[in-house]
Amino acid sequence: MWAQLQNVFETKQAPFRIVLSHSGWKQIAVGESMKEIQQEWTVLEDLVTEVLGLETFEEMQDYCLDKMAYFLEQGSQDEKSTDAKFRQASRAWRQIFKLPESELFVNYYSCSYHGKLLNQGWLYISTSHLCFHSSVLGTETTVLIPFKDMTELTKEKRVLNDAIKICTKNKTEHLFVNLFSRDETFELIEYLTNLAMNKLLKSTSTQQAPGLAFGKEELTSPAAILGLGSNSLKESFEIHRKNLKFQWLFNLDNSEQIKHTATAIFSLSGSQNTNFHGTLYLSDSFLCFLSTAKHQCQLTLPFYAIMRVERINSQTSTVAITARHQLKLLFQFMTDRNTADLFCDVLRDRLQTHVGAMKKLKPFLLSCPSEDLLAGRDILQGGLGSKFGYIDNKRAVEKSKLRYWVSYYREFGRNLTLVRLPTFIKLVRIGLPNNLRGELWEVCSGSIYKRFMNSGYYELLHEQNQGKTSLSIEEIEKDLNRSLPEYQAYQTPEGIQSLRRVLYCYSYHEPEIGYCQAMNIIVSVLLIFLTEEQAFWLLTVICDQKLPGYYTVQMVGAVVDNHVFETMVHRFMPLLGDHIKKHEIQLSVACLPWFLTLYVNSFPLPFALRIMDCFFLEGARVLFQIGLAILKINGDQILKVKDDGELMNVLKQYFANLGAAETETVNGNPRSTTKFNQLMLTAYREFQNVTNDLIIDLRKQHQLSVVQTMDLYAKRSAVRNLRNMGGFTKEQLLYVCDLFYSVQEDRKSTDQITEKEFGQLLGELTPWANVRKSDDIDNPVKPVIGQNFISHLYQRVFSKNGSLDLQSLVLGLQQLTQGPLETITTVFKCHDSDADGLLTKDETIQVSETFLFLFRDDTSDQKLGAISSFLNRAFMVNTTVDSQDYHLSLEMFLELIMADDFLSTYFTGFGKMISFENKQEVKKTFRAPPIQDITESLWSSSVKLAKSFDIQKREESAERAESPERGEREEKEDKEEEEISNVLDEFDPQVDMRFNL
Repeated sequence: MWAQLQNVFETKQAPFRIVLSHSGWKQIAVGESMKEIQQEWTVLEDLVTEVLGLETFEEMQDYCLDKMAYFLEQGSQDEKSTDAKFRQASRAWRQIFKLPESELFVNYYSCSYHGKLLNQGWLYISTSHLCFHSSVLGTETTVLIPFKDMTELTKEKRVLNDAIKICTKNKTEHLFVNLFSRDETFELIEYLTNLAMNKLLKSTSTQQAPGLAFGKEELTSPAAILGLGSNSLKESFEIHRKNLKFQWLFNLDNSEQIKHTATAIFSLSGSQNTNFHGTLYLSDSFLCFLSTAKHQCQLTLPFYAIMRVERINSQTSTVAITARHQLKLLFQFMTDRNTADLFCDVLRDRLQTHVGAMKKLKPFLLSCPSEDLLAGRDILQGGLGSKFGYIDNKRAVEKSKLRYWVSYYREFGRNLTLVRLPTFIKLVRIGLPNNLRGELWEVCSGSIYKRFMNSGYYELLHEQNQGKTSLSIEEIEKDLNRSLPEYQAYQTPEGIQSLRRVLYCYSYHEPEIGYCQAMNIIVSVLLIFLTEEQAFWLLTVICDQKLPGYYTVQMVGAVVDNHVFETMVHRFMPLLGDHIKKHEIQLSVACLPWFLTLYVNSFPLPFALRIMDCFFLEGARVLFQIGLAILKINGDQILKVKDDGELMNVLKQYFANLGAAETETVNGNPRSTTKFNQLMLTAYREFQNVTNDLIIDLRKQHQLSVVQTMDLYAKRSAVRNLRNMGGFTKEQLLYVCDLFYSVQEDRKSTDQITEKEFGQLLGELTPWANVRKSDDIDNPVKPVIGQNFISHLYQRVFSKNGSLDLQSLVLGLQQLTQGPLETITTVFKCHDSDADGLLTKDETIQVSETFLFLFRDDTSDQKLGAISSFLNRAFMVNTTVDSQDYHLSLEMFLELIMADDFLSTYFTGFGKMISFENKQEVKKTFRAPPIQDITESLWSSSVKLAKSFDIQKREESAERAESPERGEREEKEDKEEEEISNVLDEFDPQVDMRFNL
């Protein structure tokens, strides 16, 4: 109710409007200034000659309206929507906030700022900014928040409505309430903020990408996620969000897009108790199924593994799919027949595109040990373990495990056709057999699909990059002999060469990451069970999907997860968390190595392999569950430690005895076990609430503050490395440094900015350089003059050898802010094209044009007189105005400017026009609304109210005709409403309501 009441008082109208009066009023243009509305009027004047040939006024009106609609459709990209309200909101947003044309409008929502009556307005969301505007009874509130400046984004539950809370790096708190679509708004803001954070991370690192060869420069631009096809930006966001969730659920590549979904019942032909209700997905290359009941059934079936598709029951809409290994899958659709027909059409089209891949499947399956196992052949496929032996190879245990897997494979498929059921999860958790471990790691992680679709890519990378060197290559060579030295294969040239080739290849594949310490540890374990190519593709899945951001230059993913782990400790074990906080014990000393190496560096290798088995199946949650279980089991001892060293000693002693025998009681009966088994049971039983969804939520909660901290640290380092600070404070230099990297939008940030980016940066520092916000339309060449002056600043004052780094930028700004003499000298240098210390006649005229550009916002009449006087005196100091004999020295130039009161005053205050402070996020102004706007708003509400009364009266009259027996009380109320309606009908809606006060 409050939101509706507040919207009634939304009375602000644009001060200048163009309306068309005929059969009512039609507003066709608005403007905040006379100059803006004159520009729109000029467009209308051009239409006059076109409409004179039409006969009636109605034809002229229709023609003009169609023409204006066409102009609007040809406007900015965010106005090409079929929704008229969306286009109107887009125009209002651009008019109010005046952001660059590259900024695209996404969506808008009605809300209130901090829940105040006079702050009810509209929340505008663009690709890089969150904007809010309200104007109620003359009080105007404007909020502009760049997504990259956010440090906290949370939902809040209020008594009467929901809210979104946002905190920025300026320690400002913003609260948006009365959001009817709070969750949708939050997800959109969250998504765009993540994009901004990823971009900010790229701008934080200015070092050369470690995987690139020396001397090679390569700029990478962010992926264009928004604006897919013909969809609106909001629709593109929804599509991309759904695709991301789909890819994460089934461990698929980020190129997979959902083509069709349907609700179905899945069953396996010939197998009992395998009916599962769930959702069926079709993507570019896969048919996937996920049961509604959690962890009951999951299927990821590539199209190239499908042999046959048939409709076996048209009435029940059942489809039978025969896959490799004679596996017959039945899908009964729970929707109408048309949906089933559409599904089959999409499936047929996708199968046709994979006919070529089907032919390559047979030789590919020869690399899968499961094929040899079921054929009764010796398993020869594998990694270094097949030659040098495995770490833990108890034959009796291995044979027992293999029997279970043979039985499961025969009934529920294998490798590319495997169906995941609860039995599959149990078999993985008890430990995988060594001969099948590599293949099952590939299947669980999804890397087997990437290897099949990119056959030959691994060897091609080596051929294309043979002999190249990089920073990563040097780091890899240092770590090769420190990679799992206890395993005998890495004491031989063969093992070291395999490790070298995989790490080299990944640095070629991901040059911006190159190599990170801990990669060598993980790859050295993978190569025991996998070939080089298999280990390479599994490494890409770990770095890109399983542990994103862990192995980058900043290791932001690992830092964020360290904060997530600390939050979980406080949530699940508050007593232990308080003790750690009290004594300032750094958990990162212990948990960062755990997560980076998947516990390989901390646990004995046989136990670390068990954790890796579960990790590839269940994801990062396993790492957190194991870590929490370690702290819980050792909680009593940890409560006695008071520093990091004592904590590490407790943990080392525990890890050294993981294989020790223990006795546990099950149903009153003692049973022998090990400390490691107790650890696994504690992890899964005590911390089953640690889910992947919880981890994702906590990552989002901490990511913003972590990225902002990294960004601030990197920019402080850049400021500390400056040789000359130019007399500026550290806060001022941090602001300049932030702008320096922010303007580098469409490429990976470097330590150099271009001329265009310099213009954008200068426009943020001072109003005279902001060409895009110029409202004066009287002089159309002014933006060109302005751009030339800024270009001369870049080329002749700021840049050195055609490039501009942060140090040169600071020194250039120093010249503009030191004082009037230095500023005037800078203007002189900008126009002295040959740097001979003299200005020619043409260059002097260019100076006067630059003055026009600099003074364009000055509304006084003195500027033209000052410029004219400057030219006259400049020409008078020369005996002739001939271009060849004319020259103006720097000394005379200074004297001419300082002799003029207007020019000397302007350049004396020139340095103060350059602001080194962050712009205010919230602005409030008060302007008394015109009485006409209030009366028009009240009149509009009265007319709507009268119409609603009239409609209600007619409906109730019809009801009385059908039901003549109505009470006298109801008839009396109807008469009263009729009298009110008659009074309102006496007003003529065409009358212009104006009052003389």
